[in-house]
Amino acid sequence: MKYLILIAVILTASISITSCSFSDVQVQTRSDHVIIVQPIVIQSDDGTAPASMAIPEDLVDKAYEKAGIDFYFLQPIPYNNTAARDGLINLDQIVIEANNDGIMRGQGEIVNMFFVNSVDGENGPLGRGMLDGNITFIALGDASSDPDLKYMQAFVIAHEVGHNLGLIHAVDDPNVPNDIPNIQGDGAFKDRIDPKYSLNEYQIAEIMKSPLVRPRIDILSLEESQASILDESFEPYFSKLQKREIETFIAEKIESTNIEEVRAYGRQRFQDAVLPFSPEEAAALKSITSEVNDILLMNGITLMANHPWRFIKITSWLCGGFAHTRGSFIILSQSHMDYLVEHWKDDMTNEEKRAVLNRMGGLLVHEQMHSLQRSFPEKFKRLNTEFFNFVNGTVEKELEITLNQVSNPDAPNAEWLIPHQTDANKFYWIRTLLDKDVELPQMGRDFQDTVFTVVRKNGKYEVEKDETNNLVSFGIDDFKFFVDTFPVTRGIDHPNEIAAYMFSDYFIALLSEDKTAFENVSATAQTNSAQFVEWVNAEMKSN
Repeated sequence: MKYLILIAVILTASISITSCSFSDVQVQTRSDHVIIVQPIVIQSDDGTAPASMAIPEDLVDKAYEKAGIDFYFLQPIPYNNTAARDGLINLDQIVIEANNDGIMRGQGEIVNMFFVNSVDGENGPLGRGMLDGNITFIALGDASSDPDLKYMQAFVIAHEVGHNLGLIHAVDDPNVPNDIPNIQGDGAFKDRIDPKYSLNEYQIAEIMKSPLVRPRIDILSLEESQASILDESFEPYFSKLQKREIETFIAEKIESTNIEEVRAYGRQRFQDAVLPFSPEEAAALKSITSEVNDILLMNGITLMANHPWRFIKITSWLCGGFAHTRGSFIILSQSHMDYLVEHWKDDMTNEEKRAVLNRMGGLLVHEQMHSLQRSFPEKFKRLNTEFFNFVNGTVEKELEITLNQVSNPDAPNAEWLIPHQTDANKFYWIRTLLDKDVELPQMGRDFQDTVFTVVRKNGKYEVEKDETNNLVSFGIDDFKFFVDTFPVTRGIDHPNEIAAYMFSDYFIALLSEDKTAFENVSATAQTNSAQFVEWVNAEMKSN
């Protein structure tokens, strides 16, 4: 790998919602393109003493202002690796280990930005960026007393990502004058990131060729979609699927009993199902997504509005045509696009527009919520534990459950438990299972939501068994004490789905005349609804 180095001088009831009309309010102008950055903060092997990290996002954005690009930073990931943090192993080895440990994000279209103490034994402030790549190393050093600290920090980030985007140092580039400040040149840090000089027209043209620069509303090409539908960089999915659920998803029986062969075939069929968007579909999808974004911004929901929208289209036989997500991508079926193209018209009345926004807009924000859950897990951990009252815990595997599981692509990690009403060491665990009596189950129709009783023993969570060694379970219909605590009835098996369905209802309420959400629900559900709105105001209006 080729890295370019910068060495800087070391420095010393129903809930009423206040909102705006979706048809008559001006919204803020935002850049049309984004660069998605995954910060990775390396710390010691025991999870302490992280490297210094600083992200002066407003200043980095200023440096790229003339290019019409916003930097979009995901929640930082901690990575325990003392040798990598302290520059005791080379950069290529760090990348190999981070890949093996499941730390890297994306399919080459996300910048993976490592914050370290030292690079190859050299202390900061300095950085290295992989030329035309997606990997950057930042060592900020100890410069806490410098009055221009934030400008140095912003410059190091802007400069190193510039290398990822294909830019070389001004002194080596005949297209960039070396006698004026520039993100690839010399001068005071503040001047080098000043949009007046930070980039010239040649550099902007080069930057816009990079696969790291993405449209804010990103309609993926067929080739990009076929790679991205297999994304497991945010969490494992295909590598955990079982034979029966793969057969259900692809709607065909598989002869092989070798699980790795079955998974490989499943991956291939998922790729086979990917379709290109037609120009009409792309235009309609961009238009309605822009409308959804405007509504979100009018109501201050900046976290979702600023989050890149990234779309893949599939044939309607895959996964029953259900909308779902993979990594940060929203996957829509041909049926969804047929409906949208038919109903989203330039000459729509307000009533017709509202009807399509209720259906498709509500679906889009539901799926975007799942992308946010992967990108900002700490925000949702607070929602799941403090407001929804789930407990995070991994249950010991049971073959009977594993063989018949349905892995929800929007909530693949079944790690959330519901506390028992009276026993502190007992919990409930909802799993969606396939009907064991059906040879080739159909999506949805042959799904069974089953509640298992889980006990905590010696720090482990195990499914409870009766005297004949059968798993203790019951149907979701007999779980009213829990089900009735939420204003939604679908997706009740996982907090990811509960939040997505609730936010979809919340969004639809923003479109309504009276702006009320979560009506006609139980008193307990009203409490949860109010707490959810409180969380939205605290966490989704703060980014």
